[in-house]
Amino acid sequence: MVKLVATLGTSPGGVFETYMNLKSGNYGGEPVNIKEVYIIRTSDKAVELAWKLVKAIFVCCGGNEVEIVDIPLPINDITTKEDYEIFRKGLQGKISKGDYVDFTGGRKAMSVAAAITAIRNSAYVVTTIISQSEYNRIQNLIKQFNEEEIEEAGKGKCDNKGKFCELISKEARTILLA
Repeated sequence: MVKLVATLGTSPGGVFETYMNLKSGNYGGEPVNIKEVYIIRTSDKAVELAWKLVKAIFVCCGGNEVEIVDIPLPINDITTKEDYEIFRKGLQGKISKGDYVDFTGGRKAMSVAAAITAIRNSAYVVTTIISQSEYNRIQNLIKQFNEEEIEEAGKGKCDNKGKFCELISKEARTILLA
């Protein structure tokens, strides 16, 4: 069973963009039948909000057919070698041969840990890119949400579906690196 394992920072749309691009073959390869999406993240408050938004985006914008697994690690950020080691160890057992690992989100140290683990486990390494102006647009939209609205959407109550789907960039490009 193929998984998408994604690191998450404060920008939520990238995980869904990667998932959709892999599913549709819009990354330069064959369409991928992903059954699970693992979100590996820190426990920082802003990243927690991004996780809730990822869940709402999947529920409201077309990712109901996949199981999303939240994997928060017991660190708020990666600011020391010890934090890095906790994050790296948190990846162990999560990435299998043939999985797709998206290292787009989060700190560079998270990306390094995810890419190294992916390569060691014979998984594919991908990243999704959007322009800086798209990133800024999405970050401004995120500020317009309230936490209750996000929580309700994550539970399937998508009263404002279009608002959540606006967090997905139409310009997103996923690249298979290894």
